[in-house]
Amino acid sequence: MTQENSTNKHKLFIDGKEILASSSGRITFPGNNQINTLNVKIENVDLQNDSLFNKKIELFLNQSGTDETTPIFRGFVKSFTHTDANTSIVAGDVRTVLTGKEGVKDTLSNSKNADGKSVGQYLYDIIKDKVNYDNTVIGLDMLRDSNPPVFMTGVRGENLDVYQTVLSVLKKSIDDDNFTNPLTSFIDVYEGASNSNITIVKDKLVSSTPSYVFSYRDGISSLSYKRRQPSNTVHYKGRVEKYTNRPSGQVSMSIADIKDVGESRNLALQEILISQQQKDDIRIMCTKAYDIAVGSIVQLDVSDDDVSGNHRVQGKTITFGKSMNCTLELNKKRVKVSDYINQ
Repeated sequence: MTQENSTNKHKLFIDGKEILASSSGRITFPGNNQINTLNVKIENVDLQNDSLFNKKIELFLNQSGTDETTPIFRGFVKSFTHTDANTSIVAGDVRTVLTGKEGVKDTLSNSKNADGKSVGQYLYDIIKDKVNYDNTVIGLDMLRDSNPPVFMTGVRGENLDVYQTVLSVLKKSIDDDNFTNPLTSFIDVYEGASNSNITIVKDKLVSSTPSYVFSYRDGISSLSYKRRQPSNTVHYKGRVEKYTNRPSGQVSMSIADIKDVGESRNLALQEILISQQQKDDIRIMCTKAYDIAVGSIVQLDVSDDDVSGNHRVQGKTITFGKSMNCTLELNKKRVKVSDYINQ
């Protein structure tokens, strides 16, 4: 746990104005295409006179002891509550302008559609024409296509939620060159000095070079994990695939009906192999790498063989105020390959 003091003090800005009153809260980076959120409580009754909805909010951790030029979080106020002692704010990252009740909508029909456009191209055009028409709300310099690319061809509907529509297409992008290690893509936000940049990221192989190495000597203040019994039996088209002799008992799953028996069998085998690879939900409270991105690979250098080695960061939570700490969630997400098969 890092104490916030004269060499380690966060700074909060709303609508470009620094909030000098005391504040504390939590930033949640849940991963899996979900919106990053900031919950902050400000001990300032003067804010009661301000209309805060949709105001830009930025938080600089200054965790290194010096003023940072890039915020750990930038987004928009989505709700707030005033009391006679403080103001509580909930904010979401810039992707909120693409989803939900206040998000931009799009209508795709046979006469006006995005057929032939990749997800990246579609996002670029929507943001340029419907979001950044007056000023840059979402940076596009880092936007790239998924690998492999997937396309908006055939997508139809009125007043579509842009973000959810894109996600429904993006889930079809799966790199299955390595049969037992399929890699999916997700949408993330990278903060820059001036703008928040949207991007599409492909999962890294767990065997990739880690961004950080954590040990009890360097970076880990506490560690806990929960061992899950992975699936070892898959049912499909009246058939069953089993993994080993199942000494710990049977844990079953089923997959959606696919006409081709061979394709169904391959999918069943992939489901078992992926489930067997990720048996633990690991949480570490760390003293470094507060800026690590979700999806990064880290290495745990610990004596427990069950959790030692490389893991993928699946989520991150940072609390700040009188003290500061960061918790990483590792290996929690399991790819459900059946979501990525055309049926």
